Amino acid sequence: MIEVVDQGSVIGAACASLGVELDAEGVLGTTYLSAAVRRLAGFLCPCSPRTLVRRMVESHLGLVEDVPMLEERVETSIEGLVAIGDLLELSDVALEGEHVRGTWLVAAPPAFVVRPSGSAFILGLSADEQTPLPTEMRSRIISRQGIRSIDPVPPEDLTTILGDLGLRELSAAAWLRSPKATRPTDLLAFYDAKLAAQQHSGEVAELLVLDGTRRTRSYRARWTKPETLTGTYVVRRPQAFGSDLWGYAQLSNGVPLKLLDLPLHGDRWRGCDAAWRLQMAIDAIACRPQEYRLRAVEGGAILDLFSPIPKWARRRLAIIGSKVQPAGCLISFLVPEAEIATEEEFLRDLLFLSRTGE
Repeated sequence: MIEVVDQGSVIGAACASLGVELDAEGVLGTTYLSAAVRRLAGFLCPCSPRTLVRRMVESHLGLVEDVPMLEERVETSIEGLVAIGDLLELSDVALEGEHVRGTWLVAAPPAFVVRPSGSAFILGLSADEQTPLPTEMRSRIISRQGIRSIDPVPPEDLTTILGDLGLRELSAAAWLRSPKATRPTDLLAFYDAKLAAQQHSGEVAELLVLDGTRRTRSYRARWTKPETLTGTYVVRRPQAFGSDLWGYAQLSNGVPLKLLDLPLHGDRWRGCDAAWRLQMAIDAIACRPQEYRLRAVEGGAILDLFSPIPKWARRRLAIIGSKVQPAGCLISFLVPEAEIATEEEFLRDLLFLSRTGE
């Protein structure tokens, strides 16, 4: 028997299947999209980010009126799952039987990270289940802005329980690995030397420039065409398959003279991670450091960021605190009171950020 169902029934069934509740933004909210993307990725991976975005959008046609907004939110959700560790991003991968090289997404195996409080982050994907845990434990999963965690019920030891279930334990130190602290001048000098050693690049099609001189907190508004720009800039350019390629370029009247691809050969970080940190160094040296905002709340403070940060920084802030709904910014984290000073030092020393006086 064929039955006509309304939009609300379809969304309700999807939420029940994913084990999540809709937030104020509905199916465009971070909680729902993270769960839906995670579930779809369990079936599709390995695949390109664009494939995952396309399939997500196709599966929600008729449920969302603003399709371009959905595409943007799905892209952001994928970036978040990569930063958390649910998805792994592999560069320069050639899959058997395909002549395709680029950036591919691979499902991370089920794993967990134990927090000092005894609770645990659940990481990784399974093609069989939304979360690779027994039914009883899945009901205890707390999903906040795409991050899944589970609290212990005394006297249980989650480390032992999750390990016995086949999940791999990751140490907080391994999960929070980050580059060594350095001065912004030293970081820029390092990349300038690498760029100077490159051969003439010739024409680069569809090049976009991250212009730090644009005094705006909107990350998207800082991207522009080269036009008549002269100097060295963080850049990106599209490729036929996979995510955009990132680089550091020397321009003369908008014409690229030299181009250094990011990440550097042998670098463990993604190209966007290296580029974002390099831009932070450039802005700090130019006396216009990128800013963060601190808002006091009960038990701690909300840390607001206006530009994207590398995945190793997101992982740290997510495990030290928790990701919360952003307000007038790009991304926000709730940081416990006891950790505020340490995390502000981290933002200054590794990301060269400055606290706004707001």
